[in-house]
Amino acid sequence: MATLLLSGLLSPLVQAQTKAGPGILPIDFSHAGYGGGGISIPAVPAVLTVRPTGQDDTRLLQAALDQVAKLPLQDNGFRGALQLAEGRFLVSGQLRLNADGVVLRGSGNQKTILVATGKDRRSLVVAGKEQLPTVGTTIKITDTVVTVGSRTFTLENLEGLRSGNQIVITRPSTKEWISALGMDTLKGVFPDLRFHWPAGSRNLVWDRTITSVEVAKKQITVDAPITTALEQQYGGGTVAKVTAEEPLQHIGIENLILESEFAKNNPKDEEHAWYAISLDQVRDAWVQGITARHFVSSAVKVGPRGRRITVANCRNEQPVSEVGGYRRHSFLVEGQQVLVQHCTAEAGINDFAIGFTAAGPNVFLHCTSTNALGPSGSYESWASGVLYENVQVNGAGLRLTYDPERAQAGGWTAANSVIWNCTAKEIVAKGPATAPVVAITSREPLYANQLSIRLGKQALAAIRKETPESSQVSAFSLNEFTTKDLSPTTAEQKQAHSPLQIINGRFVIGDKALWGGMVNDAWWLGQTSPANALDAGISITRYVPGRVGPGLTEDLPALATRVASQGTPFYQSGPAIWYDRRRDDHSIVERPTSYVWAAFYELPWARSGQGKAWDGLSKYDVSTYNPWYFDRTREFARLSDQNGIVLYHHLYNNHNLLETASHWIDFPWRPANNINETNLPDPIEPKTKVHVANQFYDATNQKLRELHRAYIFHVLDQLGSFDNIIFGLSFQYSGPFEFQKFFQQTVAEWEQKNNRKVRLVLDTSKNVTDAVLSDPELAKQVAVVDMRYWHYLPDGTLWAPEGGKNLAFREMHPKEFGDPTTPEQLYRQVREYHAKYPDKAIVAWHSGAGPVPALMGGGAQVIMRNPTAGHGQGRTVDSHPLDAFVQEHLAEKLMHMQPQDGLLAQSTQNWALTDEERNTLLLSSLSGQEITFSQKLPKKTYTGLWFDPSTGKSQSAELPSKFKKGTTLQKPTSAHWLLLLKTGK
Repeated sequence: MATLLLSGLLSPLVQAQTKAGPGILPIDFSHAGYGGGGISIPAVPAVLTVRPTGQDDTRLLQAALDQVAKLPLQDNGFRGALQLAEGRFLVSGQLRLNADGVVLRGSGNQKTILVATGKDRRSLVVAGKEQLPTVGTTIKITDTVVTVGSRTFTLENLEGLRSGNQIVITRPSTKEWISALGMDTLKGVFPDLRFHWPAGSRNLVWDRTITSVEVAKKQITVDAPITTALEQQYGGGTVAKVTAEEPLQHIGIENLILESEFAKNNPKDEEHAWYAISLDQVRDAWVQGITARHFVSSAVKVGPRGRRITVANCRNEQPVSEVGGYRRHSFLVEGQQVLVQHCTAEAGINDFAIGFTAAGPNVFLHCTSTNALGPSGSYESWASGVLYENVQVNGAGLRLTYDPERAQAGGWTAANSVIWNCTAKEIVAKGPATAPVVAITSREPLYANQLSIRLGKQALAAIRKETPESSQVSAFSLNEFTTKDLSPTTAEQKQAHSPLQIINGRFVIGDKALWGGMVNDAWWLGQTSPANALDAGISITRYVPGRVGPGLTEDLPALATRVASQGTPFYQSGPAIWYDRRRDDHSIVERPTSYVWAAFYELPWARSGQGKAWDGLSKYDVSTYNPWYFDRTREFARLSDQNGIVLYHHLYNNHNLLETASHWIDFPWRPANNINETNLPDPIEPKTKVHVANQFYDATNQKLRELHRAYIFHVLDQLGSFDNIIFGLSFQYSGPFEFQKFFQQTVAEWEQKNNRKVRLVLDTSKNVTDAVLSDPELAKQVAVVDMRYWHYLPDGTLWAPEGGKNLAFREMHPKEFGDPTTPEQLYRQVREYHAKYPDKAIVAWHSGAGPVPALMGGGAQVIMRNPTAGHGQGRTVDSHPLDAFVQEHLAEKLMHMQPQDGLLAQSTQNWALTDEERNTLLLSSLSGQEITFSQKLPKKTYTGLWFDPSTGKSQSAELPSKFKKGTTLQKPTSAHWLLLLKTGK
């Protein structure tokens, strides 16, 4: 561990520049800031102005910004500034600066106010490209070691590289490096999922510009130093030239007050804007003279690909949020060459925060935090090359250290970093021996002296405290952009879609039957590292503040497109088992702090802002609902309609109520976690078990009954208008019949009130399923019968745990979902229910028998992945060779094909699906050398195709001219084959 405290007279000018002196890092931090440091923020002339209308100004402001973006770039790299007039602008959406050379500026001395209205968790102002840079061929760095602070690299070749090129330097996070740091050795429950760093998850990426090329030595020099050494023993590093999608340049935001609306009756409300300003995929930008109020997280957030940015003379005031992890990061830097100076913040948890693998160098200079509720500093992993200089944290500490508490898998949170002349309640500087973190007291400044050495004393003037008022002009002298200049709005056209139908027990959209895999929402586990987040599956209601992408906060349109295109037309969603990833340790302790770990699983019920739940945040109010959760689910339901996806949505997660007490301990309905006096028992049984399902699902408990009824109504109010959604009571529901009945009666009440029918799935035990289906009124509400929780065993006996026993299904059998069955028994099970309920879609668990028996028995869907899985699918796709075969050859016919008896001999081994006229037939033969027909087929010619369901391969079949009774076909082998017969033209 490298912890160093030095005081007294030092010579930072020499030591910090030359590697001399113990513990002084050779990083030149003066490269942080606009223009690469030491460059004054320009005064960009205003070219257009806008006045507030008193109504929602989102469209007006964005159109005005877009108008400036259309102006030609001047020689100085700018188009001009949009100067907003004094007053309050109401913004229900988001403002985007998405072109080079645009400045957004307010008037007077912060007399322009932008107000983020509504409940969306967003950034009010966003600057930068949405796409990451596109890079060319990767070139290996061949130096044995490139030391910290270096700017010169020897490459395998210099192909295509020239001075002035933009490049990306990548330092891989190899298993060897991670092991050397000890970041794969922590113990505990699921340590590999909670504490360990997977290889590739902590890569450092520097965006740089080549300043010179030395051909003879195969060397390039770049414009700013790297902040972690590149060592061949740990994978070295690579260089790649940026070929497209370079970041935006020359962006400014200045002289504004930004506010977020919030619920006045909830001092910890989080259903409003989280960030005032976010910048990413942008270089040479600034934010100055900004005051942000009431945001959940940050006044300014700089993302990982934000570079050469100055944030100056800004304030973050009166944050409104829970006092917990990933909130109140007043100034959050995840990027490179970022200078935050002369900024102040109040009541923050990490006011001057350095984020995940921030590549640096980054600098916080002359900043002050008042009434701090938590320490500033690093909190995730391996922020490299950060300088805190003359930063005061009043009320809390300043920490750059090894920290497994504030974020999951944080570990070594900082490397090669310096705390210089700072004051705080405590200062902790600790880094690994190979990447030290030091705390130093000196009579001399560091950043200013380094800047003076590099660029001369005149560069110091560029970093002095100043305001942007000098660049303002009178709004009356500018061209004004008004509502008259807006383009006419066109009525938003809803994308046409064909609604889901159930025809003869098959799912049908348009003129095609659906068949394929299913995606399950993850309901625990998650990562904040973009590189390995997808390993924990996906969830439409999992939230990683400030991070969008696969496995993080999902981009829902991209997710829907992916789900549909990969051949998985079924999606299952519903509540997770807990919000805070700390609970992944399955403990039942009350958390002593509110440092909750992302990724967060948002739940349907809202926090009250009152009291303290066991996760450290405020208690829930289960009579009010989480708008973000329902906004996300509603949006995905809309996208499911558009993309032809069947969305199963479960209202509850039965997992919360049974088995391990950790499932229950953070559950919002647990009395300790809500303000509603649910009066549920809180029985933690021996060996920390819990069984409260029957108490929770008690339809005779009037207090709970009304809470349940209101919740069911709310879910249907939010989601009941969509066509492709199917509602289930609870995932893994093993509760009593009476509550299933209450649920369906409540749904019927809502349907009558709203004159709208919805579809229900029975996803429960056999005895509860059969009781519902034997009641005509209840049965007619059921569209789908999901039989995953029972099946026939190989000997023909039934494995069917009963509901209402206050036990989870997997508690009733040591192998969770029964022993594997046989194809014959799965076919029998599906066929029985399809014959009895031909209007309902029958869904079955394959039980080790594969999907063919369910298809042949008339099933609408077969579940191939473990139905107890809690972390969904991320990188794996739920696919089977049969899926593509059905989609290609049977999609337009399957809904008209039914199981037929008597057509084939040896009916226990050979099954047939045919349409009524027998124009299309699908035959399945489990074993044997041949298929024999017990009936003749119509006097038509057929084409034949053999299909091997184990390999997905097909081959043409040689067929007789006629199919008579007794006709025999030789199979390609004695294994399981399908034969598709279609009438010829």
